[in-house]
Amino acid sequence: MERPSQTVRTPLRESRRAIDADVCVVGAGIVGLAHALEASDRGLRVAVLERSARALGASVRNFGHGFLAAMGDGEPLACALVARQRWLELGARAGLEVLRCGSVVVAREDDELELMAAVAGDPRRGARLITARAVGELAPIPHRGLAGALHAAHDFRVDPRQAVVRLASLLERDPRATVLWEAPVHAVEPGRVESSRASVRAPVVIVCPGPDFDTLPTELQPQSRAVSRCKLQMLRAACPQGRIYRPALLTGLSLLRYPAFASQPGCERLRTRISRERPELIAAGVHLIITQLPGGDLIIGDTHEYGADVSPFGDERLDQLVLAEATQLLGVPDLEIRERWHGVYPVASGNPFLVEEPLPGVRIVQVVSGVGMTTALGLAPRVLDGLTDSSPLPGGPPRPGGPRRPVAARSDCGS
Repeated sequence: MERPSQTVRTPLRESRRAIDADVCVVGAGIVGLAHALEASDRGLRVAVLERSARALGASVRNFGHGFLAAMGDGEPLACALVARQRWLELGARAGLEVLRCGSVVVAREDDELELMAAVAGDPRRGARLITARAVGELAPIPHRGLAGALHAAHDFRVDPRQAVVRLASLLERDPRATVLWEAPVHAVEPGRVESSRASVRAPVVIVCPGPDFDTLPTELQPQSRAVSRCKLQMLRAACPQGRIYRPALLTGLSLLRYPAFASQPGCERLRTRISRERPELIAAGVHLIITQLPGGDLIIGDTHEYGADVSPFGDERLDQLVLAEATQLLGVPDLEIRERWHGVYPVASGNPFLVEEPLPGVRIVQVVSGVGMTTALGLAPRVLDGLTDSSPLPGGPPRPGGPRRPVAARSDCGS
């Protein structure tokens, strides 16, 4: 695709505030904040423009679960490993609790355990097979009838409703950073971004649109791959009997969705069996995850609906499918539901990272697989490394321990 030689929209107009920065980030979800914090920690001046008054998108509607063990080989796993360390580092600075609580993926049949064994054999993932009895020692759930489980001890969890809030506050305290809320962007050109609240001059612009990619001008929309949306139905439930569920809880349904498992030879046999026994779960894209919020309530989900446009309406039948799986796993007759909501994230086939350069010095960065919390903080160093190599960006002191791997412009961030 040829790069446009002209301004992306109508001619830029003067705004109330003029800001000079080294990097301008559009979007203050986890992907945008990851890049802003990385740039700031390298000693660069950063401006962040967010159209909403606070974070409202996928970054606050998820489980807060870092599922490191399930990431695909290569770039995704490498980013997840860096992101885990970055979460621990930033959490300490931001006053955000990052629980090194792990995950437990229960297996009810031997074919599920077979897929888990392949992941348990990779020491980078920090996972091991455990017996059914050991499951009961890690979480207060029934273990009779289980074939075993995968205990992914390196997985982590944050409160999704507080994580991006605390990270944004950390950035706002940095004298090198300017964060503007309620500042929708209406024009981007090389070296300059215009919003309702400010005109930002910066040699590097990183646009992180999340699922709202099609609201960008045509010249800034993804070109290398078709991007659509995935809608999730999720619930918040009162914790039964005040129990503590420290690890995230998952079932064999998750094995069909995550690359580390889905790439194994036995995955299609498992899919065929579940499709035969529980076709309604496959049709609804049910994938059970349960995590616990600091106050004790449980986040439970989810279902998956795909399309260029997804319905704004919830389907109670789908919620009931998820709840039936959740009550069975937890060993309780029912759950008191306190909240229901939809999450929406961008999705595309292939590599989970989409990084393009539609204009000189402008990057569009998306995590297109729903694993932003797990990987974004590890993707950002790679994107910044590529920008340092190809743009008039001050080198700045690299973050201690940060990787120095280039990201090719206008291509997927992966091998």
